[in-house]
Amino acid sequence: MKVLQLCVGMVATNCYIVFDEQSREAVVIDPGDSAPSILHAVDEEKLTVKYVLLTHAHFDHILAAHEVLEKTGAQYVVPEADTWLLKRENMGQFRALARSYVQDTPDILATEGTQITFGGLTATYMNTPGHTPGSSVIQIEDCLFTGDTLFRHECGRCDLEGGDFSVMLRSLKRLHDLEGDYKVLPGHEGISTLSEERVANPYMLQAVGKR
Repeated sequence: MKVLQLCVGMVATNCYIVFDEQSREAVVIDPGDSAPSILHAVDEEKLTVKYVLLTHAHFDHILAAHEVLEKTGAQYVVPEADTWLLKRENMGQFRALARSYVQDTPDILATEGTQITFGGLTATYMNTPGHTPGSSVIQIEDCLFTGDTLFRHECGRCDLEGGDFSVMLRSLKRLHDLEGDYKVLPGHEGISTLSEERVANPYMLQAVGKR
């Protein structure tokens, strides 16, 4: 498995391209903006994009989805509880920033345990609400693509429509309690590990009663 990380858009969203090195089949996770950059990376690696996966449906994670879907023929996988956020009118204060946005209909509605297979890899959805109702962590092998649930030493904001801090804490506890260690690849800023977050993330520590 190989992971490419691209920082895209006006709020520096992390878009990830994950692919099986033998089959060259890939998924694009959170195409937040800059479709040409994403598609260039796909072409450079000679990949076949099978799916576009969303961790959640806030505007800064979906602005390039239409063009990537159109150019690759990929299927669109969206957390079921976040489909309402695909509508421009539900982008609230961010609607003016999404003038070029084109809404697409999901091919697959992801819920807890949804599995997406590409090449020899499997992406598994874990529902981790708090930032949005449908916020999810996508596990692929030893990597957790955490969207805006878990950041390095931080967590996603819970003050937007659909957010709930008490629910976020339950999601962070769930991640804390996973067995073993994982790489943490968040929706913004730098990568981390679950073992680091268990000892250094104040919100995760609060979630497990250690702060």
